[in-house]
Amino acid sequence: MKLLLWLIAIFTAAVAVTMLAGVNDGYALFVVPPYRLDISLNALIIMIITAFIIVYGLFRLTFSALELPKQVKAYHRKRNQEAARTAMLDALEAFFEGRYNRAEREASKMFDLEEDPRGKALAALLAARSAHIVRDFDKRDHHLSQAGIADQHVRLARYITQAELLADQRETTAALDALEEAKSIAPKLTNALRLELKIRQQRGEPEAVLRILEQLQKSDAIDTATAQTIRLASHLHILKHEPMNARSLREWWSRLDKHDRLQPRLAAAAARKLLQLGDIELATDVLINALEQDWDTELIELFGNLHHNHPQGNDNLLKLIQQAESWLPQHPKDAALLLTLGRLCHAQQLWGKAQSYLEASLAVSPSVVAHIELAQLLEHIGKHEQAAQHFKKSLSHALVDIVD
Repeated sequence: MKLLLWLIAIFTAAVAVTMLAGVNDGYALFVVPPYRLDISLNALIIMIITAFIIVYGLFRLTFSALELPKQVKAYHRKRNQEAARTAMLDALEAFFEGRYNRAEREASKMFDLEEDPRGKALAALLAARSAHIVRDFDKRDHHLSQAGIADQHVRLARYITQAELLADQRETTAALDALEEAKSIAPKLTNALRLELKIRQQRGEPEAVLRILEQLQKSDAIDTATAQTIRLASHLHILKHEPMNARSLREWWSRLDKHDRLQPRLAAAAARKLLQLGDIELATDVLINALEQDWDTELIELFGNLHHNHPQGNDNLLKLIQQAESWLPQHPKDAALLLTLGRLCHAQQLWGKAQSYLEASLAVSPSVVAHIELAQLLEHIGKHEQAAQHFKKSLSHALVDIVD
């Protein structure tokens, strides 16, 4: 349609010019002494138009020739950009398909073709991550260095990627150095905090883990269940590995959140540590508080072993028995509680009560420990035949447990 309109316009113009030429009988006179030139006005107009077209064409041809190198360069640049975009798409597709060797090759190709420094740096980071996954650490480090040279505006992305890859390789010191660089650019970056949390866990640094965990919780960057699990593991690590005396352990325990102190695993570990250090009073309180909050078999078994720390006839031992008996209405069929009461009464030389509790524990759930405890009690009060029967039963249960 456009071509047809142009043709109509050209023919219309030609007809108009012809009609005007037919009615125009003027002439032009050029005098350059001693010469004189007469020429038709129509011919002059045609000559002027022709000359204009020729001069204009020469100028266009000259300028086109001068612009040719730029046009060739622009053509090559456009072709390279298209090739770089294709390489980028191929690299991303290969990466998400799990074809990491190809992803590294295509990302390297994109790095070579791309002219934008930011694009080059991102291509190098993709190549570095792909090389890391296939455990080619030399190539990974080469690509990371290329990313740093290519563009300083993606320094944060480079440092975060470097820290993450080094942490995965368990090069924790170098990973922390990279994270420090990242934090200097973005101090409150959540992803950097999460990564540092992971590294500190790898290094076994519970105090640092707890500090970072608090920051993440303030910004709602970690769910409550995960935070509780990590906090519990950190507290257990401190109890196991940090040197503490009875006083420092008391101070540390008092600084903990009440909810943490009532965790059964942590309470059990703290009670054991306190008993080792001779702080029987706090160990007892720890166990009682935790048991009243959350009933746990391990805790009640530990409570039943407290008699080893109290001499016979001691008032504290009687208080332990009273405390354990106060739990019976809520847990009348708990074999561990009945065993604990039997042990405590045995230690207090309450033979009848001890035998009743131990027999009740066996009636609920027979166990090797309960049979041995009852056998020792019967042996002590002179019932040797019954004691022998329980020793045999304990052996039978032990053999069954071994087979299972």
